[in-house]
Amino acid sequence: MPTIHITSDRRADHRFQDGALPHATGVKHFQVLRANRNDPGTADGIGWTYNHAPMLAYAYGYYFCEYLSNPVDEHEVPGHTMLSRSRDGISWEKPVIAFPEVWADTSPYLGPASPQLLPRMQTVPHQRMGFYMGPDDTLLILSFYGIVHDRHMSMPCDGWGIGRAVRRVFPDGSLGDIYFLMFNEPAGFNESNTHLFPLYTHSPDPVFIKACEALLQNGAAVRQMYEEQRFDKRYFPTPGAEALSFYTASDGKMVGVYKKSLVSLSSDGGKTWSVPERSPDIHTMSGKVWGEKTSDGRYALMYNPTFDGQHRWPIAVVTGDDGYAFSGLLSLTDDMSPQRYGGLDKNLGPQYLRGIAECNPRSEDGDVRLVYSNNKEDIWFCRVPVPIRSAVPLSGDLSLEKDFPPELGVYSPCWAPVRIVSGSLVMRDKDPYDRAMVNLTLPGTQSGKVSLLYTLSSLSLSGEICIQLTDDLGRVSFQLLCRPDGAVAMRMDGRIEPFSRWEKDAEQHLEISADMCRAMLHVTHNGTAKSIFFNADVSAISRLTIATKRWIPDLSTLDDCGKYGCASMVRKNCETPTDETCLTVRKICWNFKNPE
Repeated sequence: MPTIHITSDRRADHRFQDGALPHATGVKHFQVLRANRNDPGTADGIGWTYNHAPMLAYAYGYYFCEYLSNPVDEHEVPGHTMLSRSRDGISWEKPVIAFPEVWADTSPYLGPASPQLLPRMQTVPHQRMGFYMGPDDTLLILSFYGIVHDRHMSMPCDGWGIGRAVRRVFPDGSLGDIYFLMFNEPAGFNESNTHLFPLYTHSPDPVFIKACEALLQNGAAVRQMYEEQRFDKRYFPTPGAEALSFYTASDGKMVGVYKKSLVSLSSDGGKTWSVPERSPDIHTMSGKVWGEKTSDGRYALMYNPTFDGQHRWPIAVVTGDDGYAFSGLLSLTDDMSPQRYGGLDKNLGPQYLRGIAECNPRSEDGDVRLVYSNNKEDIWFCRVPVPIRSAVPLSGDLSLEKDFPPELGVYSPCWAPVRIVSGSLVMRDKDPYDRAMVNLTLPGTQSGKVSLLYTLSSLSLSGEICIQLTDDLGRVSFQLLCRPDGAVAMRMDGRIEPFSRWEKDAEQHLEISADMCRAMLHVTHNGTAKSIFFNADVSAISRLTIATKRWIPDLSTLDDCGKYGCASMVRKNCETPTDETCLTVRKICWNFKNPE
């Protein structure tokens, strides 16, 4: 009997990056890492372009993000685990290597062999569990050291790797020495024959030892380690599955959700678990699922709602009251860039999302935090306001004084950052394959007015400021474009026609009045006015979008570099910034009325 039920008349359409779903309101995305092979200084200082499987923790007033990294391909030799941190989730420090690549003696190995299994091999990291906060506020970071000797028959998570490594993260961000939390003894590796790192019990730090022992006693936390050490019956007497996420439901049972729509239960706080069974209502495949109890006492389940494991988008959310019944499929994904670098098994889209496990502390404001990778090359951080909902009523000026307003959705890549500066919204863009974007997702309205005050300091030759009104499925009823030659154009009668002009550093005033009954808009820009019909047959206006480009280049060619894409493929000019666009929005005023 399936334990999770999702009621929704919506289905994601992955011809669109947001699945053509209504958006959750106020979701903010900030890029942690933009991979760059030929100019590593703009990225992690190393230049590897396979970056994936991020994990998230909050401790000592910082967010910590851990992720896997390899030169080009998934499960490639060599590999290491990276760590970055941020005070606010917006600006991130340059990553450091948390678990380095090492050479290992493979003579103890008991798993399936191949001619490529050499006496000594470089390890490949893997982790389904990244952080644990132990007693005395002791933060542990973990990774698993695996062996890949033949891509067709071995993986670092196949159960035949070396062991799970652990080290302490100190409040100042520094890292303690590396130890093994446990050796993978069923695979042949133990303390007497494996000398990469000592067992944690040899540490001179008693607080660290205490935290490690607390972790080993936490059944739910350890259950996350099943995949890499599945043959160890001491810890895993019953079968598990891939990428466990767990939360405590309203009846006190612990619910575990996995890849491929699998679900299991624990009635004793995570010590023992039922065998995972498929819940057919969770429409997903090989991307990860994340579930958690939210700060308003409800529950959220987040995943890629598609059975196409190659195209993993959007990230969507359903919510419910008890941890078992969910509804209201909404997109958390606003935009996504195309894959810039080819590589084996580099699935496409925003994927492998992880939040902060309920056994670890969360930030004080109660919002949901997630990390995910896009195209298995860039790492992102996401903040989802609680309560999670599709729209919020809004009337009057949007406050831009100190912080991003909770109602405002933000998409902020490293090379196209969005920031609040001196009471204004500043959007810069020098990314040839991405854009800066903000949006307001509001209740469907029939009539009213939106007005903007903005300034353009510069506009890239490849840029085109785009301001749109859409319904909740993304159908565009209004589109205005500011172009590099100073022209302001507007879509009308199926064509994009000249309308007005903009001047550098001069304040621009845009006002749009909508009449849903007549399907008409009255638009005024810097004193030039025109009445036009809607550009789409919509029953409501639900979203205002402001972006530094009309679209992201090359999203139409996503299949060019998919799961089995050419490893040598690099998109043209993706490693060099363009000339910069700089848009400053000083005022957003929304005065629409809901239907009577």
